Amino acid sequence: MSAALWGTVASAQAVTIQENTAGFCSVQGSVDSNHSGFTGSGFANADNAVGAGVDWSVNVSASGVYQLQWRYANSASDRPGSVRINGVNATTVGFPSTGAWNSWTVVNTTVNLNAGGNRIRLEATTSAGLANVDSLTVTGGGTVQADSCGSGGVFRPSYILGADISWTHEQESIGRRYSDNGQFKSIERILVDHGFNYIRIRTFVCPQCPGGYLDNLYSGAGPTENWNDTAHTISLARRVKTCGMGVFLSFHLSDTWASIGHQYRPSQWQGMSDSQIRTASYNYSKGVLDQMVAAGVKPDMVQCGNENNTHISGYSYNNWAGFSGVMNSCLRAVRDTDPNIITVVHHGRPRPDGDFPNWLNRMFASNPPIDADVVCGSTYGTTNNGADWRDMFTSVITNWRKPVMSCEYTNVRRDLVNSTIRNMPNNMGWGTFIWEPTAWGDTKPFNFSNNVYSTNADMDQYARIAREAGLPVPSKPASQLAGTTCQ
Repeated sequence: MSAALWGTVASAQAVTIQENTAGFCSVQGSVDSNHSGFTGSGFANADNAVGAGVDWSVNVSASGVYQLQWRYANSASDRPGSVRINGVNATTVGFPSTGAWNSWTVVNTTVNLNAGGNRIRLEATTSAGLANVDSLTVTGGGTVQADSCGSGGVFRPSYILGADISWTHEQESIGRRYSDNGQFKSIERILVDHGFNYIRIRTFVCPQCPGGYLDNLYSGAGPTENWNDTAHTISLARRVKTCGMGVFLSFHLSDTWASIGHQYRPSQWQGMSDSQIRTASYNYSKGVLDQMVAAGVKPDMVQCGNENNTHISGYSYNNWAGFSGVMNSCLRAVRDTDPNIITVVHHGRPRPDGDFPNWLNRMFASNPPIDADVVCGSTYGTTNNGADWRDMFTSVITNWRKPVMSCEYTNVRRDLVNSTIRNMPNNMGWGTFIWEPTAWGDTKPFNFSNNVYSTNADMDQYARIAREAGLPVPSKPASQLAGTTCQ
């Protein structure tokens, strides 16, 4: 490398990022340790598939050309990878054979990085996948630091402590308020103050259409506004982002609730051909995402469909072309919006008696497979104190090499759900989302009286869970929220 390109070599700064340390964001596969010679806690073993990859995040003090160096092993033939910087293809790097999986060497390339946060992704270009990656070293003329995985891409904390609070607008419309230790606050600020770092928001295609969500309200509100349409989704997402939390968007791909046994086709899609429905799914999803991006509230994670055990938008999974067409069209809209957004597929009963193993095979071994990064489940019921969830989620990680989450649970199983997810192998249990914590479940972290939801002792247990997971409490310091609308 020339001095003209890099400036004074002595001034160069470097950072080496190991798996499961700051700056390592994710691997579409697993972090393994079954081959000797690696450094750190293991190596990134991406899935053997085109597009499977590894993501890192760095912050640099000055724009310019930087060197990327990967330490890797590969006992097979060359496994090239596409290098994407902030979602844009920069170059392709070859990873020739090293002769054995425990024989390690390095490969380098140079890319342009912007001052500030940058997301770096290495993505397989062949069905063989990538080489095993031990570390990434970034070197340049400016100061280089490992960065939060929210910079230059999407927000993914080391553990997600999340909540679905999609009833917020409806509750507020009938005068309900939220209180924490006798002080009135917004619901999102209360959650921040107790360590929550992510919010899930559901959205419907046409909630005001006949048979839509406005005909099926359970929040206590009336059909006075088009609740959970795109405008309300953006409004709540803006509040969440202001509080420094991640946004997990849940497309129900229906005019009303989509759940086990209830997967109705949007009224505007009735009478369409299969190809027209695929186009409608893409255009609707892309339209919502484009509006969110324009409003400055791009979601960090997106699920296409909700509790899709056997159906989606009126299609059975026995009609795989219809089922996969709707879901993958939505997922393609996410990829086209920003390939860094994390995509999720959701099962409503991740247990053997919920046909979960067969569902996984259908999702990921069918042609075409569902293009989702993460598998999540609704963990309301368990047959054996969580062992069924543990076994099923472990099978996702072992057999499909995908991270897992609980998308929905209630306060009564707070500790069981979070301990199950946190103890998944290879740190592949990404986190949990309690469902409507103000108003749903046999026990709740809020009491309700005189039109006020007031935190009780159970809410303090979430702060404990956050601390046990190594998360900051509050998730955003009060000093950084002063002067904002997150109050």
